[in-house]
Amino acid sequence: MKNSKKVSAIPPMNDEKLEKFWDNNEPEDFEGWKEGTMKFTRPPKKLIQLRLDPRDVRIIDMESKRSGIDRAQLVRSWVKEKISHMHNDERL
Repeated sequence: MKNSKKVSAIPPMNDEKLEKFWDNNEPEDFEGWKEGTMKFTRPPKKLIQLRLDPRDVRIIDMESKRSGIDRAQLVRSWVKEKISHMHNDERL
């Protein structure tokens, strides 16, 4: 059995040093460590299909490449932005 280390003995570190620290250490090596019970789940999504003109798809693809965002994520963000604006307009 390994000697338990204390979490309080870990000095403050920036993100880069902290990443290296955890690459070389395991949480189990520290006193009082236990696995969490928190579960992360995403809300269910519904798939929709839509037909677009080839010109519109080219424009979406160009913007996707320019911004570095996947095509589907880009379109999803535009739809969410429009819905948000519509929702805010209803409140006025």
